[in-house]
Amino acid sequence: MSERPATYETHLSQLLAGRTRAVREPALWHERILDGLPISGVETVKARAALTDAEMARLLGIGEATLRRARASGEPLDPVTGDRLFRLSKVIAVALEVLETDENVRTWMHRGQPGLGGDVPLNRLLTQAGAEAVETLLWRIEYSVLT
Repeated sequence: MSERPATYETHLSQLLAGRTRAVREPALWHERILDGLPISGVETVKARAALTDAEMARLLGIGEATLRRARASGEPLDPVTGDRLFRLSKVIAVALEVLETDENVRTWMHRGQPGLGGDVPLNRLLTQAGAEAVETLLWRIEYSVLT
């Protein structure tokens, strides 16, 4: 019996919570973000997307020193930082579903994309609007919508 491919929800759960079972209810993520996502999610996303500390801090809207302190404390992320981590993780999860491997995701996220006017997808993840544009492009790739 072959193993079913991981879904977007499963990828998201693995990135943020280290779980292999998908969290399917958006309201549950809302509560988890408000309660404080674990710092381990930052490390998982950073590794899976091959981000530097500087890139990760920039995408989370915090300084590198703040990221180091958060890592050292082990405390859950505040809701604002957790929400930014969720936004980043959501796009990475979609990219994993569409592009299928970590290496494909790393390459794609760091390379200019014609569907984004030549911009690098990571540069778009600073805002919700940019993240939605990247996510839309990924789904267009998945469903071969090239116009």
